Amino acid sequence: MALFPSPAGASRGPVWQALSADKSLLWVAFAFTAAMAMLSLTVSFYMLEVYDRVLNSRSLDTLLLLTVIAVAGVAVFGALDSLRLRLLIRIGMRVADNLGARVLRASVALTSRGVDSGPRQGLRDVETVKNFIGSPATAAVMDAPFLVFFLIVLFLLHWMFFALVLGGGLLLVGLAVADQIYSSPIATQSIAASIRAQAFADDGLRNAEVLEGLGMSNTFVSRWRGQWLGALKQNLNASDRNSLFSALSKTIRLVLQVALLGVGAMLILDFHATGGVMIGASIIGSRALAPIEAIVGTWKSVIATRLAAQRLDALLRMAPKRDEGMALPSPKGNLQVVRAGFALSAGTKPILANISFELRAGESLGVIGPSASGKSSLARLLVGAWPCTAGNVRLDGADVYSWPRAEISRYLGYLPQDVELFGGTVRENIARLTEGEAERVVTAAKLANVHEMILSLPKGYDTDIGERAQRLSGGQRQRVGLARALYGEPRFVVLDEPNSNLDGPGEEALAATLMELKRRGVTIVVIAHRPAILAAMDKILVLKDGTVDEFGPRAEVFAKFAPRPRPAAHTNVVALTPDARIPEKSDA
Repeated sequence: MALFPSPAGASRGPVWQALSADKSLLWVAFAFTAAMAMLSLTVSFYMLEVYDRVLNSRSLDTLLLLTVIAVAGVAVFGALDSLRLRLLIRIGMRVADNLGARVLRASVALTSRGVDSGPRQGLRDVETVKNFIGSPATAAVMDAPFLVFFLIVLFLLHWMFFALVLGGGLLLVGLAVADQIYSSPIATQSIAASIRAQAFADDGLRNAEVLEGLGMSNTFVSRWRGQWLGALKQNLNASDRNSLFSALSKTIRLVLQVALLGVGAMLILDFHATGGVMIGASIIGSRALAPIEAIVGTWKSVIATRLAAQRLDALLRMAPKRDEGMALPSPKGNLQVVRAGFALSAGTKPILANISFELRAGESLGVIGPSASGKSSLARLLVGAWPCTAGNVRLDGADVYSWPRAEISRYLGYLPQDVELFGGTVRENIARLTEGEAERVVTAAKLANVHEMILSLPKGYDTDIGERAQRLSGGQRQRVGLARALYGEPRFVVLDEPNSNLDGPGEEALAATLMELKRRGVTIVVIAHRPAILAAMDKILVLKDGTVDEFGPRAEVFAKFAPRPRPAAHTNVVALTPDARIPEKSDA
């Protein structure tokens, strides 16, 4: 069974391709293994010569020369073993480097589309593959083919040695197959359970504030512990099964070693072998079967690596591919959305369907609608974070999703609903994780009207905001995120709930920013629940159940949705006439 399998009928998977990229180094490691296989006979032939030649000739010079040769052979064997392991470690690192960036990019793309915890496991799987390639287990796999070489040597010594080791080897291979059949299912379940428990723990750490604020920490830990213990129990069952087969394989190898000594003694008694042949055959037989025993002993690691490779292949195949074309000129900001739609997967209900509208360069659009109407999904389509599963979104005539991201990022600004900043300084976050020219960083901050707020921080633009920006308030994070969206030369800006965490002064600053963007001719799309921020928008789009309910000039759309005055309450009043007289009180 291949260690890095691909789906039936498919080409070799990305993990196999990454490994094949270093096949020249693998051949070097295999050459080292071949040399080590021959050098591993050094001790066996030393014992054979000592017993059969030195003890009979009683020659001290012969013993000294044989000892020097044996020590030299063992020293070269040790050096090659060290070089091979160091080479395998470097091959593992090169494979990880080949896969790491692709896996993280694919994980980002899938996570942005709401895929569950699978993508978060990607980098751990890369680490698993890397560690396995650089481990003694891979060396044992490379040693296994040389069982044939040792069998030939044993056959030259005597056919009975050959038959014993061949039978023992087949028995150990049978044990390895049985171990796979018997242990692999429970080991696979154990690994999957461990991944789920780890993903649950990661979710809790990411939402630690909620856990502490609502007093859910103990409940969360108890639930995680239940999942973790379940994974440990399955892991224990898998380890027990694997240890059983490992003990059996070790027992069989030791029994075979005893059998080789016994057969050798019998051959000596019948004058068909010498003492040196007996000792040499025992050592060679043990060396021949050691790789198979090592593979059985590390079978759980083999299973974990195969599963990691399968997950990586699936992740890289599943990730959306961008067909990025050549670099295009700077856009003016003309936006066309033509029958755009999006669904998470084939056969599921579309989140958005048949969305069509157009904005000329410099126009502004406000998007409103009830919760779960698809407003944030539309924002992701507009900036090219998601591909349209129907229709398309075009900026100056070019498909936004296919526009080279490194190029369009200079002209596109995006503030998501949930603002996430990265560990580092304010400057690095505004400059989109680059050092950024100081002048451009300050220009973006001033355009977002956040320059003075940043200067009030302990170190200004060089303030370290901590992991996930925990040193900033929600409003500060949102305003820094707005500055990040306006960094560069924005011609098209999409803001999703930009005022959700802002106070009064913050909303005033945001309104001033929008007015300045309009003055500069930037095309703007603002998604908001509070309509006050949309007062300066040219057009309004109303979404309902993923489709366009209304679209048009702001005044017209708001007029349709404005509350109508209630009619005055009807009162039963009779008009007074000239003939009407109020009766006078009686004197009685």
